[in-house]
Amino acid sequence: MEAQAPLEPQPEVVARAAALRDQLASHRDEGERLRRLPDATVAALEAAGLFRAWVPRRFGGTELGLRTMVDATAEITKGDASAGWLVMILGCGDWLTGLFPDKAQQEVFGPDPDTKICQVLTPKAAARRVDGGWRVSGRWAPASGCLHSEWAMLGMSLPADGGAAFALVPMRELRVEDTWFTLGMRGTGSNMLVGEDVFVPDHRVMHRSPATRGEFPTTENDSPRYRTALVPTLATFLIAPALGLAEHALEHVLAQAGRKGIAFTSYAHQLDSTGFQLAVAEAATKIDVARLIMHRSAATVDGHALAGTHPDLLERTRLRQHSSHALQQCREAVDVLVNAYGAGAMSERDPLHAIVRDLQTAARHALAHPASNAEIFGRALLGVDPGITEMI
Repeated sequence: MEAQAPLEPQPEVVARAAALRDQLASHRDEGERLRRLPDATVAALEAAGLFRAWVPRRFGGTELGLRTMVDATAEITKGDASAGWLVMILGCGDWLTGLFPDKAQQEVFGPDPDTKICQVLTPKAAARRVDGGWRVSGRWAPASGCLHSEWAMLGMSLPADGGAAFALVPMRELRVEDTWFTLGMRGTGSNMLVGEDVFVPDHRVMHRSPATRGEFPTTENDSPRYRTALVPTLATFLIAPALGLAEHALEHVLAQAGRKGIAFTSYAHQLDSTGFQLAVAEAATKIDVARLIMHRSAATVDGHALAGTHPDLLERTRLRQHSSHALQQCREAVDVLVNAYGAGAMSERDPLHAIVRDLQTAARHALAHPASNAEIFGRALLGVDPGITEMI
């Protein structure tokens, strides 16, 4: 079927992303100073079509498959981790908006398919029911990409309904507080959004509980892209920036191994050391495991969408657990590489310095919390009600 074709891997998109690496890297330091992506970086990503990848096709998007998106994002991350992170975050904003009622999609994408939507999905504020919608005041952070966005998707609890929801709010109705002073991922501009008595009409609200079960309010977007399971899609995509960082670290260490020696030993070149050889083999294997998990998870998520099925609770918890395990493999791989490389990795002049900072920051995303994910998966394996979250 024609509607299914975009979910197939598209290597030309990945190649286009990889071709941007040097250009993105040349602007990375500027993004760190600005604490947002430079305009040149945003323009390059737009020109490559990476900010339209998950915009609905009827608005000019391409509805790419998850496998293509994770591979392309990993390549972008090798040039600029913050750029890779925002391709992921803003791509998810487009995709999630495509699950909303069609009237909301028309408001967001109708005027401009390049519109960007940042998200803070945690329900950080309680909304009150009013005629025609909801009123909400609150503070939401970290809102990655908010400095490039025209809309924000915000989590809110609904005491009147006893649940939670995601709400689409124009950025012009919010205030941005400059709070993003961090160890890593500085170029993501993940500041605080503040809303005061914001009105959200019903058509710009998507209730969380049915959405996690695969019940979406959209009626116009009937392609497989908009049938993928909510949390497994988000969790799988989260692997891509971490993987790109780990692969970048491995590339750098391997490239320097014939130039660097090992202090206080007779090794003039690291590559001659058995210990060094074992270290890079261990790190590369961990990275391979992370990529295998990412590809298997993407195939599972999109496979269900193509078949018109929804993964059951156990499979969804497994996918979330696998996501955090993949991120852990990436972190461990970089630790092994840094130890093998030596103290030079701590110099700001060395690429490993930035990789360590960015990965330590990115891997702390709440959806990747190792203990929570293991508990959720363990409960599901044992037939115990997961209970602690709907985000499965």
